Amino acid sequence: MAVTYTPILGLAQPVTGTEDGTWGDVVNNQITQLLEDAVAGYATQSVTSGDWTLTDTDGATDTARVAILITTGTPGTTRNIFAPKQSKIYVVINDCSDYSAVNISGGTSGSHTTGVQVAGGGGSAVVAWDSN
Repeated sequence: MAVTYTPILGLAQPVTGTEDGTWGDVVNNQITQLLEDAVAGYATQSVTSGDWTLTDTDGATDTARVAILITTGTPGTTRNIFAPKQSKIYVVINDCSDYSAVNISGGTSGSHTTGVQVAGGGGSAVVAWDSN
């Protein structure tokens, strides 16, 4: 099985002539479903007890690929969403019931870009950045 993955969305790119007898699984699970997630999928996470670091996995379901991120909970303080440093557009909906803000930024807890703050209590924003 020879599959490579696209650098931004992590979609499968089967090498011509490979995947004999298994191409349906690759197309359905590592391309079609993941593309649907990237365009219209969503993930929900309670940030009551901490920040949210999005997962980024080639050829598998992950939270960094989805289009819509929804935060919930009662954190009592501003929380962060850490997204991979790659070009992406997210719709962020902050449903924290105590009106705590969330910041979304590229990178990890120790090394991240300046982010965008989204107000709590149903605040929302469309956030886009390049790979920097």
